Amino acid sequence: MTGLVVSPYDRQRYIGSVATVRPASVDVNLPLAPLPGSTHVAGYPLQRGQVGEFVVIEGEEHAVLGRLVETRLPERDRLTVEPTRDHDSKPNPLGVVQLLTAIDLETGQALRGVPLSPRIGQHVFSAHPLIVKQVIESGTTPEQRRIQLANFPHARDTSVSISPSHLLGRHCAILGATGGGKSWTMALLTEEIARLGGKAILFDATGEFHTQTGPGIRHTYLGGRRADPNDPRVFLSFPYWDLTESDLFVLLRPSPGVQAPKLKEALRSLKIAHLAPHLANVGLIRKANQPRQNFEAACVQHAQALSRPGTQFDIAQLANQVWEECVYPAGFNAQQGNWGGVTANEQSACVTLISRIEAELASPNLECLFSPAGLTPLPDLIADFLADPNQRVLRISLEFLSFEHNAREVVANAVGRYLLGLARQGRFLDMPLVTMIDEAHQFLDKSVGDEFTRTDLDAFGLIAKEGRKYSLTCVLGTQRPRDIPEDVLSQMGMFIVHRLINERDRHIVEKACGDLDASAASFLPTLGQGEAMVVGVNSPIPLPVSIRRPSHPPSSRSADYERLWG
Repeated sequence: MTGLVVSPYDRQRYIGSVATVRPASVDVNLPLAPLPGSTHVAGYPLQRGQVGEFVVIEGEEHAVLGRLVETRLPERDRLTVEPTRDHDSKPNPLGVVQLLTAIDLETGQALRGVPLSPRIGQHVFSAHPLIVKQVIESGTTPEQRRIQLANFPHARDTSVSISPSHLLGRHCAILGATGGGKSWTMALLTEEIARLGGKAILFDATGEFHTQTGPGIRHTYLGGRRADPNDPRVFLSFPYWDLTESDLFVLLRPSPGVQAPKLKEALRSLKIAHLAPHLANVGLIRKANQPRQNFEAACVQHAQALSRPGTQFDIAQLANQVWEECVYPAGFNAQQGNWGGVTANEQSACVTLISRIEAELASPNLECLFSPAGLTPLPDLIADFLADPNQRVLRISLEFLSFEHNAREVVANAVGRYLLGLARQGRFLDMPLVTMIDEAHQFLDKSVGDEFTRTDLDAFGLIAKEGRKYSLTCVLGTQRPRDIPEDVLSQMGMFIVHRLINERDRHIVEKACGDLDASAASFLPTLGQGEAMVVGVNSPIPLPVSIRRPSHPPSSRSADYERLWG
C-alpha cells in the first residue's frame, strides 16, 4: 500500500460490514451510526455512517470507494429509536452505498469503474479525506501548478486542487441557482488563471466582476461612451463591418418580400463602393439606368471579401443605398447592359426599412456597433491582449450593452465567432485561451430574430465542439441550464454544479453529464452556499466540495431592504 498517503483500512475508522451486494451498490450494516455526536481520529472527522459520507470497502488488490446515499432501519427495528420504548433493544441500521470507483492499493491510482464487486462480510471504513484527495488529484501536475479550487465540506483544512488541463481543457460549466455561489466560483477561476500565468477573456454580463484586481487583470466596457473626459474606463466598440449579414438582418429586421433582397443588395453595393471607389458616386453605387458591367466585374474580383465579415463599408449610406437598389433589372425598361429605371412600388415598400435603418443607426443603445469612431475596437484590443505577456485576464463588461433587438446576443455571438476564427489560424496554440461567459443563458439561445430574419447563435457551440483542438476553451456560468443549447452543454467536460432546485434543471444536467447519476443529483437541492458538486470526464467520482473564497469576491449582494427602507 506504498502508493497511498494513508492506510484505507484504519481500524479506528471502521463503520460496518457489507450485507447485500448489487452491481452498482451494496447494503452495509452500520452498528455505530446511532451513536450520538461526532468524533475525530488523528485530527480528521469521523462521520460514522452519515448520508453523503465517502467510504472504503475492503479488498485484496484494490479498495472500492463509495458514497453512502441512504440509511434506514429494518422494519422490525424502526421503533427501537423511540424514547417511549421500555426495553434496551438497540437499533440495527442499514446503509446503501453507491459504488464509485476502485483504488489500486500499490499505486494509489483510481481505476475506471469497479473491476471486482465487494463480497458479503467485507469491512467498510469511513474514507480518510486524504484518500479522497489522492483519488481526485491523481496525476503528475505539481501542486503549485494546479487550480486551488476548494476544500472538503466536512474537513475544511483539506484542500482540493485540479490540474488546469482537467478542469478547463475540455470546457467547463458552472451551474447553480441564484445565491448558490456560482459567481464566486467564476471569480476564483479568474484569479487562479491569472496566478498560473494563463490567459482568459471574461464576459461580464452584469458588471459584478469589477472587483477583480491584481497584476495582469484589465477592465474594459462594451457599449456606453465616456461622458467625462477624466473617466479612466476603456469603452469598446465592435464595428458593424465585423458583423455578418445575418447579424445585421436581425438588428434591422427587413420584411421578406421586397426589403430583405434590397437590403442584401445594398450591403453588397456599399462594400463594392469601398473596395472599388472609382465606381461610387458620393459614396453610393448609382443604379437607375446606369451600366452594370463594371460593377459585376468588381463583385467577381472581390468575391472573397464580400463573403466574410471584416470588409469595411459606410453604413451611414445604407438607407440611401437601399433607395438606389429600387430599380428594374436588365431586360425590363433598360438599355442593353444597364440597370432599369426606378420602381416606385419597391421604393414605397422600402420606406419602413429605410426609417428603421435611420432610427437604429441613431440609437445610443447601438452606438458601439454603428458609431465606432472614438471607441477602441474590440478586435484591436484582443490582438493587443494576446500579444502582451503581462496581461492575463481581459474583462469585457456588457452592462452597458443594450438588450434592444437582441444586440447582446448578436454581439456576444460575433465576438465568439471572431475568437474561433483566430483559433483556426493557430493563434492560441502557444498560449491557450479560456473564454469565460457569465450569465451564459443570455447569449446562447438557439436562435434570435423573427421568422423572416432568424439566425442561429452557434459561435460558442462551435467553440465547444472544435475549439479544444485549437487550444480555445470556454467556461459557461448560468443559473438556467435548461436555457443553454443542448449541443453546447453536452460538450462540457467538467461541471461545477452548485445548488439546483428546479427539477428540470437537474434533469438537464444529469442528461448532459453521464457521470452525474440520480443518486448524486439528489444531493444538489441541499447544497449550502458555496458548496458544489464537481463531476466530469476527468473526475473519477462526483465530488462534493466547498469552493474557496476568492480574494476579491464579485459585487453580487442583494439590496439591504432593512436598512434602505428604514
